[in-house]
Amino acid sequence: MSKPTLQQSQGPQYTRILSVGAARGDRVVTNDELVEAIDSSDEWIQQRTGIISRTRASQEIDAVDLATDAAREAIERSGIDPALIDAVIVATISNSRQTPSISAVVADRVGANPAAAYDVNAACAGYAYAIAQADA
Repeated sequence: MSKPTLQQSQGPQYTRILSVGAARGDRVVTNDELVEAIDSSDEWIQQRTGIISRTRASQEIDAVDLATDAAREAIERSGIDPALIDAVIVATISNSRQTPSISAVVADRVGANPAAAYDVNAACAGYAYAIAQADA
C-alpha cells in the first residue's frame, strides 16, 4: 500500500488577508458572576481555563454592531479605501433578522458600496467557508 502525499492547495496568486478586526461586548463578566449557575468557583475556572473574565454585549448591542466595529478596524488597518471593496461576507448565525443580511448593513455602514454582500450561515465552519468564498 502506498503512502498518500499531502500537497498544499494552490489558490489565486494574489489572494491575501491584509488585516483583521475584532469587536468585543461592552460588559465585563467575571467568573464570580458565573459560579452560582454552574456550581463552581473562580479558582476552579482559572486553574482549568486561565479565564479571569470575559465580555458580553449588553442587550442594546446587536451582532451587526459588533461586525461593523470589527470591519471598520480591519479596513483602517489595511489602509484600503472602503469604496474599493468588492465583496462583504459575514460568517454568523447570530443575525436577529432574516433580512437584511448583516453583510449588507455592514457594507453600507463602512462605505463599501456597491460591494456584493451576503452572509454565510454555517456555525463554526462558517469562517472557513467564508474565507474559501472570498478566495474564490
